[in-house]
Amino acid sequence: MGTSTSFRAPAEPRWQAFVVALQQQLPLERVRSELFNAGQEWEEALAARGVASFAVAIAQAWEDLPNRIRQAERPEQALATLAIEARAVSDLEEPTPALALAERAFTALLSRTAAGKTSLAAQDSEAAASEFISARGEPGQLVNSYVGELLGQYTKHIASREAGRLTEGGEGIRVGESRRLIRALAADAEGLSQNLPQVGADPSEVGARWRELIRDAFTRGRALPEVEQ
Repeated sequence: MGTSTSFRAPAEPRWQAFVVALQQQLPLERVRSELFNAGQEWEEALAARGVASFAVAIAQAWEDLPNRIRQAERPEQALATLAIEARAVSDLEEPTPALALAERAFTALLSRTAAGKTSLAAQDSEAAASEFISARGEPGQLVNSYVGELLGQYTKHIASREAGRLTEGGEGIRVGESRRLIRALAADAEGLSQNLPQVGADPSEVGARWRELIRDAFTRGRALPEVEQ
């Protein structure tokens, strides 16, 4: 996904500014600023109720997931079932093009939290449940981590479709360098969630404040470093 021109950024000034910043390998903060400035439609898509329902499921998982993992034959089965349930709830809400990103971020965050420093496949159910409890933090922290994972998925999705531009021609960079650049940009975007205000433990509060969280994250994402402002 990325080398076909049909998947590249629209021929609009705000998107082309991002493409140029990426091609020229400007500082990550500058590239990220152009990305979030261009992604107005994505801000709305990520703030949609269908994505908010996944965030609510994350808040519920903070308390429920350890027991669900213990009761499952394998940790992966508990997470897969939870993802299916979250998707079913999301499907009842307004359609959003960000749904695939929301589901991917949901599964990635919970899997990583339960896996700890090893792979989830290497954990038995009791170990995975204990690891999740140890790593989940406060409920608001887990929700903010989901925002960060979602921003990272958004960034990788958009930047990856421009990968072909990065490697084309005599001045293009190597494929490995392109991948490292995209990963670094995604990590920078994911880090935006660390400074977001935290919601409380009540899942209903998460749903009510979701649009506010995404708006805040995109505002922070658009900001340029102080020396450039």
